[in-house]
Amino acid sequence: MAQLTFSLLLLNIAVYSPGINCERNSKLLNFFNIVRFPNDPCTSGDNSGSCFTSSECSSLGGFSIGSCASGFGVCCTKYGKCGESSKINNTYFSSNTGDSSPCTFEICKSETDICQIRLDFGKFTLNNPTTTTSTSSNPSGRTQCLTSMFWVTAKDGQSPTICGTNSGYHMIVGARDDCNKLNFAWTSSTTRSWSIQISQISCTALWRPPEECMQWFTGTTGVIYSYNYAGGYHLANQDYNNCIRTEQGYCSIAYTAVSTTSFQISGQNPPATATAVVGESCTQDYIIIQQGNSCSSPDPTSTFERFCGSLLTSATGTTTGSVCQSKSPFVVGVKFDGTEVDVVPPSPPAVTVEYSKGFYIYYT
Repeated sequence: MAQLTFSLLLLNIAVYSPGINCERNSKLLNFFNIVRFPNDPCTSGDNSGSCFTSSECSSLGGFSIGSCASGFGVCCTKYGKCGESSKINNTYFSSNTGDSSPCTFEICKSETDICQIRLDFGKFTLNNPTTTTSTSSNPSGRTQCLTSMFWVTAKDGQSPTICGTNSGYHMIVGARDDCNKLNFAWTSSTTRSWSIQISQISCTALWRPPEECMQWFTGTTGVIYSYNYAGGYHLANQDYNNCIRTEQGYCSIAYTAVSTTSFQISGQNPPATATAVVGESCTQDYIIIQQGNSCSSPDPTSTFERFCGSLLTSATGTTTGSVCQSKSPFVVGVKFDGTEVDVVPPSPPAVTVEYSKGFYIYYT
């Protein structure tokens, strides 16, 4: 809570009028006017900050991008770099040409009632995961982030490690009492650029996401990508939830691959025909949709939770379709293991590799 105090000195002046002989004792009054305003989020153009007094903003290492609280406060933000920290809600953390590995940035709670930290990746470009196909049938490290990586510490551990291209994505983690640490590390990288907006979510905010959600989507329609889908490969060791808010008046949701090639998780590539795999047959990399069912002919006795392969549909087969869910909360869970399995000659006669593109899903 920001506070400004103004003092006003009032002096009663004796008034003299002809014919009237009177004296009025002068009085000196001190009058204090206190202006208080909350440190609410604020915006100025395309940038965001929090409302503080000018002196508070300076003491926090921030700077003003505009005014707030009817001119009594400044919209305060901070542009941080490696090795720094901030407790300003709506801080920006960006890369610089002189950065060296490891690069860390700490974000500390701006208020005691902060429960979650949200990272919006305005720009996020690191090296891709390893893409080398194995020369044996043993599990390989393809899709692992080996030459560059990012992760953030969370209330109960840390986020999955990501790399590649993730501009436009976001990530939500639990706020730590001892500050959350954003971590970049690289062994060799010709591709390294990021700009992250870091916002803080109050425990009492009615709109805040459930705690188990790493990505949070709102609206009756939208799209969900796996991390690094734009880079062409999903990432190893991913275990998180994409959550979609249940909108008023809606009690079901449908998930559809955006194209015939935008869902490729496990299964062997190339197959004779693109094939959907569901249920317990998905054991390596898959997504989870609780009680996933047919949209055209729903059957409550025939639902699945795991979906993988090269098509997204409600049953094993080669026909494209959608998966519907009539039970909230609406969640698309991600379970990707740490390796990929390729099959080399002599069985089968041609090399096949495990699908590792990831997913690009439309929900409605």
